[in-house]
Amino acid sequence: MSTTFAGFGGAASARPFLSQWLKHVRLPLAAWSHRRRWVVALLIAAVVFGLGAHGWVVADLGGVEASRTALEVATRHLADARYALAQLPALRREAAPTPGAQLPVSWTSADDVRIVSELAAQNSVSLLSVEPGAASGSGAESMRPIQLSAHTDFVHLMAFLRGLSDLPVLIVPVDVTVKRDAASLAVRATLHVFSALRPVPSTFTADAFADESLDLDDEEDIVFFDPFSLPQMLASGEQQPDASQLRLVGLLHDRTRGLALLDTPDGATTVVSGQQLGTERVTRLDALSITLVNGGATRTLALTEVS
Repeated sequence: MSTTFAGFGGAASARPFLSQWLKHVRLPLAAWSHRRRWVVALLIAAVVFGLGAHGWVVADLGGVEASRTALEVATRHLADARYALAQLPALRREAAPTPGAQLPVSWTSADDVRIVSELAAQNSVSLLSVEPGAASGSGAESMRPIQLSAHTDFVHLMAFLRGLSDLPVLIVPVDVTVKRDAASLAVRATLHVFSALRPVPSTFTADAFADESLDLDDEEDIVFFDPFSLPQMLASGEQQPDASQLRLVGLLHDRTRGLALLDTPDGATTVVSGQQLGTERVTRLDALSITLVNGGATRTLALTEVS
């Protein structure tokens, strides 16, 4: 009977090979052969080249990504230019002068005043003064200013401003000041008239604006509110129409009597305790407020309150 130990012999032969390989690796650089030196140098060169190529691509030193981005931008610009070119015939047809809207050969400041005055009259705007100014610029940028002052209400003021786009020349409002008067709005405006340009026409009337809404398309409604209208105030379920038009401006008070200064639609007035003011009666004055009574409704006006 015989026994063969093959496995131990294989392991024993592997150990000398491993130790020989480690010994070969640990050789000092001076003991390396020329072949080994060239192989190691080529490996180092390949690693350095690979790392350099990767860094070149990541940093885009060759400008490839920048060129690709510039190409995409140029492509979009070209598409936009082609779209604009396709729309040019329609724009030319819209800009073509229509019969009856021909400009006079020589458009002067007198024509500016005339068309502004006619537009104001059509929209119930009472002009107080219209002052044309000196022209400036040349060609399409030629401009003449007009300064005007007028009285109107909010609805007709908006109709007047909207109607500027229907005039035969381009008139742009650049400075409009609106102040509330006792019975109307005081308007001061500066208009720039560009007689060499024609506005895009639009349709708008005061009646359409009086409905407080203007439909621009089927899906969107823009609602206009008059910022100068007096709000409706309710006190104990009812309020007189003129009760919301009073504003307490000042108070004088001593031990025996008091005096209040009120701002009313008819102007400033002074009241004392017990005095009748329209449909209301002043029942109390102190250092900071006054109390008004109208039947069963009572309200207080303070110095910091606008009613």
